[in-house]
Amino acid sequence: MRVSTGSGSRFHRRAIASLTGLSLVVAATMPLAILTTSSPAYAQAPEASSQDIAQARQLGQQAQAAYDKGDFAESEKLWTAASKLYTQAPTLTLGLARTQAKLNKFVAAQESYNKIVREWGNNPNPPPAFKDAVEAAKNEVGAVSAKVASVTVSVEGPTNPQVTIDGVTVPAAALGLKRPVDPGSHKVTATADGYKAADTTFTVAEGGSAAATLKMEKDPNAVVAGGPVGTPGGTGGPASPTEPGADTGGKSSSNKTLALVAFGVGGAGLVVGAITGGIALGKSSSLNDACVKGKDQCPTTSKDDIDSYKTVGTISTIGFIVAGVGGVTGLVLLLTAPKEGSAAASNAPVLATKKPEGVSMTPWFAGTSAGVAGHF
Repeated sequence: MRVSTGSGSRFHRRAIASLTGLSLVVAATMPLAILTTSSPAYAQAPEASSQDIAQARQLGQQAQAAYDKGDFAESEKLWTAASKLYTQAPTLTLGLARTQAKLNKFVAAQESYNKIVREWGNNPNPPPAFKDAVEAAKNEVGAVSAKVASVTVSVEGPTNPQVTIDGVTVPAAALGLKRPVDPGSHKVTATADGYKAADTTFTVAEGGSAAATLKMEKDPNAVVAGGPVGTPGGTGGPASPTEPGADTGGKSSSNKTLALVAFGVGGAGLVVGAITGGIALGKSSSLNDACVKGKDQCPTTSKDDIDSYKTVGTISTIGFIVAGVGGVTGLVLLLTAPKEGSAAASNAPVLATKKPEGVSMTPWFAGTSAGVAGHF
């Protein structure tokens, strides 16, 4: 793009010098614009304050001076600040567009030119300086647009990668499609949960096109939300205890704790059963002496002793049953508890122990001895 520095400088000085007076013109033309059109862009922008306009004028003068000296980086910074302070002035945006073009930022320059045309192109009665800025934007945007390049970025592997070009995020919707870029060299980077980061570079000429493809590999050491990478069913979900490397320490500790509780309950049942069983044996001996042997005949005075014998005997039986169930349950929990670290150390599947299908037990007592017999 060729821009005459001398004529451009005179144009901007004339436009900048009139900014203060133009605020009144803009305010006067806005009511007419609102009556003649439904929602034009130039009627919706908030009016700048006098202080903002004054500062924008000063910054514009400084920006033009930097432009004339060839300090385009400083000029861009000043034009950007000025155009934000006084958004209604297309003259400031025009200075920014021309400076961006000098810096080979053709995508940004194109959009700055288009902003001027979009917001002021249909204004029926713009101030003279603004009208000149619109005409300049229409005449210059074509040459800048011709220099805009494009790139098609594709990522193989993850379904939702995070992609950047020169550190600027590329939306997922833009992947696989042509995306405007400035000519030159660029770096593309992609990251994704469970995958190794990937990057590549590409170079594209003015008005040219390029393609950048990144092939991402799964990271076997990565851990993503839901479980280790590579678990059956996708990249999430907790690891199964039967899979290599599964963490069985928590289950082992839980089983041991429950086993101790079961043994405790069983021990309490055994104590109750033994004590009540001894009492029942004593009452049985007394009843044998009081009753007629072989005829199951007892005196009426022994009725309370008989009822007490039956009650104590029932309690004793229940105690031994509790003892047996507690002991068997505790033993089963200990036998089925996974060995700590065995799965990770051997890197082999942990085979689950088959639990018993049924439990059979029979309490017994004789004399001063008592216990429980059974199988599981």
